[in-house]
Amino acid sequence: MKKNIIPEPHGGCGLVNRIVPEIERESFIERALRLKTYTISAPDVSIFYRIADGALSPLQGPMSKEEFYAVLEKEYIVRNNKKYAWTIPFAFAAAKADAEGFEIGETIAVQDEFGLIIGTMEISDIYKLDKDLYNQKVYMTKRLDHPGPRIINEDNRGYLLAGSIWALPQLNKTTFGKYMLSPEDTRRLFSERSWERIVAFQTRNALHRAHEYAMVYALEKLTKEGFFTGVVLNPLVGATKSDDVPAEVRMSTYEALLKSKLLGYGDSDDNFWKGKDYSFTDQIVLVGLDMKMYYAGPKEAIMHAIYRQNYGFTDIIIGRKHADAHFDNGDPAWGDFDAHDKFDKLSGELKIKPVKVGFAGYFEEIQKVGLIEDYKDKGYHQVSISGKELRKKLAKGQAIDERIMRRPVAQILIDYYKEKNRDKEIVSKNITWHESGISKQDRQTRNRQRGAVLWFTGLPSSGKSTIAVELQALLFEMGNNVYVLDGDNIRHGLNKDLGFSPLDRQENIRRIGEVARLFADAGFLVITAFIS
Repeated sequence: MKKNIIPEPHGGCGLVNRIVPEIERESFIERALRLKTYTISAPDVSIFYRIADGALSPLQGPMSKEEFYAVLEKEYIVRNNKKYAWTIPFAFAAAKADAEGFEIGETIAVQDEFGLIIGTMEISDIYKLDKDLYNQKVYMTKRLDHPGPRIINEDNRGYLLAGSIWALPQLNKTTFGKYMLSPEDTRRLFSERSWERIVAFQTRNALHRAHEYAMVYALEKLTKEGFFTGVVLNPLVGATKSDDVPAEVRMSTYEALLKSKLLGYGDSDDNFWKGKDYSFTDQIVLVGLDMKMYYAGPKEAIMHAIYRQNYGFTDIIIGRKHADAHFDNGDPAWGDFDAHDKFDKLSGELKIKPVKVGFAGYFEEIQKVGLIEDYKDKGYHQVSISGKELRKKLAKGQAIDERIMRRPVAQILIDYYKEKNRDKEIVSKNITWHESGISKQDRQTRNRQRGAVLWFTGLPSSGKSTIAVELQALLFEMGNNVYVLDGDNIRHGLNKDLGFSPLDRQENIRRIGEVARLFADAGFLVITAFIS
């Protein structure tokens, strides 16, 4: 067995750690509360934390003007007089008022869009963003009818901030937090598994069998070369396009695939695995990556590799149309395999290696999925369906051919689209909204209070119900009409038909929101206490 070799972090400076130590957090927060504040956009919160936990090593903060524009032009960064591949520059967008109100050298508090302080930044540079140049260099086109350029163009902020950051620990997403590991965590995991090659599979989609086969191909290729290999299903769960399936739903599909041991089932080389003392599915694990998408095709493929090297991966699967998105009229932005070629034309060092995978599909003659390049000249018949047609069938609740997508995955997506479409329209058609005849102002005058909703949320047993009940008592003693909607109580009646699947949790909160709105419209102070 060969030696387990986890590559060093990108940039040759070790794994960056800009998370505030636990012993310093209380004093850190006290100091931060006295600083000027900068509100970071929701998509950029993921970049802030990935700098802090080392996923974007060697960065210790957003890039200076010199480095930002050097990356656009030259596609590398320099550390210790050595060039390292880097294809998309990172800096934090700021409005003109912020740019004029901050000074180079001062430390500011960084807060998210909800006003929660997530860390600090010592400003080293403030400069203008050339949006046209950025889009032309990153997306390699002057066309703007594309999801990538729209990220920048629809943001009216025109300045960038650079500096070094410190971050408070990131709150885990409650539904799939156990899969959100830091680079330190994954490096430890890979060492414990004793894998000699560790392959990342990047995705922002629910998987069909052609996706699965990319993992099958990579695992078998490297195992047959004599390496004890593991594959990590490593979906990106940061900011994506509005029409992408939400991360929570996608994570449910991945869990279902792994739990059922269906991933790769029927498509792997059974004869090869019979000679092993471990199974194919034993070497696949799920780890999420909270990072925004840029939809930048070949250049984003390199960034996806850089993230993964910092997490400790030795290889990354690069398929056709990696990180791809079409122009609005359907024109392709890049060639099918431009991302493959990009790895052959790097301007700086990158240790992680691409596992280049071509088109795959299910062939009737072999009754399994295989690479099209292996069977296209044999006249074999491929079972295929376009992504657009697949989404249409899922939205209609129609059964999906299991030669295309596994049944558990399809069912989760059907349930998702059913719920999504239910939110779009009222099922009952012959209904009319009736005014009550008493205005909201009349109720406020009679009740001597304005109706409102106070929404408490938190993890299980965090004290939200206790606080809600105590607040209710105080408001009641003050003469207010007040009522608490508690999560457990609601599930005894109104929502007793709901479980705890992602869709049921979503429906639970939707119903509560409607009830709370009605209470507030009636002039009550409504206090809610829910995991939301």
